[in-house]
Amino acid sequence: MKLLLNGGGSTKQLRLTMNKLNRIMDHNKPILYVPLAMDELEHPYDSCYEWFQKQVENIDVPGTDMPRSFEEFASLDLGNYSAIFIGGGNTYKLLKGIKDNGIFSKILEYLDNNGIVVGCSAGAIIFGNDINSCLIMDKNDVNLLDTNGFNVLNGKSIFAHYTNSKTEEIHQKYTDFLTEYSTTHEEVIALPEEDTIYVNGGDVEIIGYRPYYEFKKGEINMIEMIHLVPYTDDDYEFVYEVKKNAYKKYVEECWGSWVEEDQRAYFEKFIEANKKNAYIIMSGNTKIGFYNGEVLESGNYEVGNICIIPEYQGKGIGTKLLKDKLEENKDKDIEIQYFKQNPVGALYERLGFVKSGETQFHYQMIKSRQDIKRI
Repeated sequence: MKLLLNGGGSTKQLRLTMNKLNRIMDHNKPILYVPLAMDELEHPYDSCYEWFQKQVENIDVPGTDMPRSFEEFASLDLGNYSAIFIGGGNTYKLLKGIKDNGIFSKILEYLDNNGIVVGCSAGAIIFGNDINSCLIMDKNDVNLLDTNGFNVLNGKSIFAHYTNSKTEEIHQKYTDFLTEYSTTHEEVIALPEEDTIYVNGGDVEIIGYRPYYEFKKGEINMIEMIHLVPYTDDDYEFVYEVKKNAYKKYVEECWGSWVEEDQRAYFEKFIEANKKNAYIIMSGNTKIGFYNGEVLESGNYEVGNICIIPEYQGKGIGTKLLKDKLEENKDKDIEIQYFKQNPVGALYERLGFVKSGETQFHYQMIKSRQDIKRI
């Protein structure tokens, strides 16, 4: 049983989910795309299908199929598909159509036979314990009486789009509802649109970079996604590849080429000298980058490398980590250096760093302790 349950569903938010799908799926079978939670009058299925093609353009599959009704969905042999992608819309409409047409048991059988399901928003919520967890967001216009979901999370329900509300008023309304709901009902996992629950048999992992929230017995618990764990020798190859991806183009611009043998030798010396102050950047249980920094003999703190793997770049993770380190070491002068071609210098200036020197290929900057404020 493998499920990827996403809290949103836009192209940018789905990137990590689709990358994961690409790594675990059978590339010899097509994907089944199910848009049936949508109201076709408001969101024509042809346009939904065009949207889905953009989500799979970097995935090597023979093709994609799309049922236009629950009856057609029920008639399909799900074993012919590498994955089933169930999109968002009205959760009650979706679950009623699945139950009324005998699809519920077919999906369970498909999952039991090593099938993969990707669910977004409504498509994710139906796999929790009870879809009434979303009653504040969706209307039960179809008069669904049996609101029990697939319950793949050991009695927990799911709420989508949490912390992505357009206004604080809407967000507070959702929070109040979930607090009250969890007081008298089951625990709820509230996902932002950027996070995905990955269920792999009995293992559950959160893929993403924003905090998600657990509502249990009226209490709210925020789960921070990005954290650091100490480097070990088992991380050697991962860190080398992360640094190579981050700096290869700058090395080539400065020295003309990337000589693998020379870079391997340099990296071995680097990691041996810095391993005591080196960390792996984690998103949940996933390695997404490398960080090193240390207190120098002068008493200053030096920020070394902040390197993020490509699929997690552009999300502000490195910036947040840097701000955290500035706060942790606000009683010290903080030093940093970077390749002259790297545009990151503009970020450092915004955070209060000033240039303190340069080498042939690097700029050096410092942030004085008296200038450090809570960011």
